[in-house]
Amino acid sequence: MNESKYQEALNYLYSLAQSGIKLGLENTAQILQHFGNPQLNIPTIHISGTNGKGSTAAITESILKASGYKVGLYTSPHLLDFRERIQINRKMIEKQQTVDLVFKVKSAVESLKIPITFFEFGTVLAFLYFHEQNTDINVIEVGLGGRLDATNLCKAEISIITSISRDHTQYLGEDLEQITFEKASIIKESGTVFAHIPEERLFQVANSLANKCEADIYRLGVDFHVSPEVGNKDKNLFSYRSGSRVLNNLTTPLNGHFQRNNAGLALSACLALKKRGFNIEEDHLRQGLETVSWEGRLEKVFSHPTVVLDCAHNEASVRNMTMELRENFKFSRCLIVLGLMQDKKIDEVIKILSQLGDQFFLVSVNPPRGEAPEKLAEKLKVQNKPSQTFGTVSDALQAVKQMANQDDLVCITGSIFLIAAAKKCFNDENIFFNSGNTLHSNE
Repeated sequence: MNESKYQEALNYLYSLAQSGIKLGLENTAQILQHFGNPQLNIPTIHISGTNGKGSTAAITESILKASGYKVGLYTSPHLLDFRERIQINRKMIEKQQTVDLVFKVKSAVESLKIPITFFEFGTVLAFLYFHEQNTDINVIEVGLGGRLDATNLCKAEISIITSISRDHTQYLGEDLEQITFEKASIIKESGTVFAHIPEERLFQVANSLANKCEADIYRLGVDFHVSPEVGNKDKNLFSYRSGSRVLNNLTTPLNGHFQRNNAGLALSACLALKKRGFNIEEDHLRQGLETVSWEGRLEKVFSHPTVVLDCAHNEASVRNMTMELRENFKFSRCLIVLGLMQDKKIDEVIKILSQLGDQFFLVSVNPPRGEAPEKLAEKLKVQNKPSQTFGTVSDALQAVKQMANQDDLVCITGSIFLIAAAKKCFNDENIFFNSGNTLHSNE
């Protein structure tokens, strides 16, 4: 493997990020057509929504893998390595294959003279790779929105819509009905869709799209149900019910009550595949749930003090996270390491976090798009919360490590860029929070 070629491929990919985000299907469609539309040959489960898309994709993939299938998984963004986005049976695409495909697609893009964004390019790479590797089924997560997202060119007979709230409002608007319309526009003709949309007015938006497509739509809490079971709290025990089908004592290592909802959506999608001839048995459903891993979501990485990573960055996910931390962790103080992007609802996020945090350690992430820590400090002052600002994530972690007692909770949250940087510090700089140096992982 030529490492410099790989670096060259990555540099080219990241240079495309400068063209920003552009919603629309035309350019990606032309490039995929040039390659014979590889995305149309493989059965696909397509997942949209605001929060929980990645976890739901991971659970779905885990069940299908446990059933013996070769499963393509396309998610975004990544934490530490671009290749995390494109996996088969949870093995990242090899560096050499990344190089070969990047230059193959680059050559097509240049000959067709089509402008392309970073996400569009990555989506073409994924579809090509899965086609070349002959996957049995693909699990594809929407990047942003749904209707005009590059992934919407896939042929998904089964769609999942996870919870819906405001995020990326500069692209999708503030209106929740409009956001639901964008997200639910992944529903395909005669398809099947499973949705977690409790609000009636929002569900009606998705329902009318399903009716137009003559698709069957099933709603969590109405057509299928998940409920917690009294038992060991750490085990996250729950049951699933759909019609006469009941599964009791299900468990997953993913923390958070909302993961039960995500699991319910994944289970429903996999049971729908079973009806379409896929060999998916109860053992596979249970094994898939029990062995799933998804980093950076209520991920506990140290004990004494407890250190949790969570890339909650919008109001709904921050509210969920704070509720889970209060319910499931015992701690005397909560120390929060925080970095946020400028395009988030920062005032609302700070307000929610200030009800949980006793002391804040503020950092800048992904400049120039990240919010300045000094500005975050001003907002915390209004909430009467003490804070310190730091030039690097490493400095912030060292400072919180000095201050944290064994019975404290350290919550590292906000942008996914912060979670990635913190993981890098744990791996590369050996920043450990407890004497045993035990790094917990969901892997």
